[in-house]
Amino acid sequence: MFKIGVVTDEISQDLVEAIEVAKSWGLKYIELHSLWGKNICQVDDATLSQVISIVKKSGMIVTNIDSLTLRCHLDDDEEYAEHIKHLMRSIEIAPLFDSNVVRLFSFWKEENIDDETWERIFAKMELPVKIAEREGIILGFENVSSGNIGTSADLVRLFDHFKSPHLKLIWDPGNAYAAGDPDPSPSGYQRIKEHIIHVHVKDVGFIDGKRVWLPVGTGQIDYQAHLRALQHDNYNGVIALETHFRLPGDNGIKSTKQSYEGLMEILHSIKQN
Repeated sequence: MFKIGVVTDEISQDLVEAIEVAKSWGLKYIELHSLWGKNICQVDDATLSQVISIVKKSGMIVTNIDSLTLRCHLDDDEEYAEHIKHLMRSIEIAPLFDSNVVRLFSFWKEENIDDETWERIFAKMELPVKIAEREGIILGFENVSSGNIGTSADLVRLFDHFKSPHLKLIWDPGNAYAAGDPDPSPSGYQRIKEHIIHVHVKDVGFIDGKRVWLPVGTGQIDYQAHLRALQHDNYNGVIALETHFRLPGDNGIKSTKQSYEGLMEILHSIKQN
């Protein structure tokens, strides 16, 4: 019914182990984010060559390069310049894995965001968007609670400002809820669905006011309703596990398997109905 994938370091920092486990679950789509403790855009050329070989032998499909572009401070121009270099590195790497999607963020979250702050955010996002247009790649913007654009309302503002076909959305309803979106799934989804090229799944709750990541199906996100909405809209992209949930002492395999099983249970229930 859906193409299911995973961000490899949700399973393990060891790419070989992560891929072996993902394949044992029947998955064939992966995202490259952190490998052996470094972001994919920060590994040296020898390691990158090793990654290419591992992925090629595995037969897995890389959907996007999970770069960290603009996961930096808004007013630090030196840091911004380094992140533009990071973007260029991600654009170099993506085609090596037959992908044309690299990830983009919206700077670390500012306090008391007003119209002037929005103008500064958008002004510094202009260059990445123009570079993407020049290079012919897609910026997969991910909404996160630690950034300035987290909720569906924030995303509406983003896509109202940038009307570029090279800026698309990696939609994460769990992140949207953590950012304060009261109903990201499926109401928030309806507001921004036309921009989505990829979906991340994680579940979340709040305990004593503190955000807690949870296995998929056990938190506040109505994934059954959300997946039904995606099905209704004939979504044909990948739905990838990026859970952030960790059992005590687990490196990721057992924890992510809980979310995988939770997601499969929800999908099964949809199929049955």
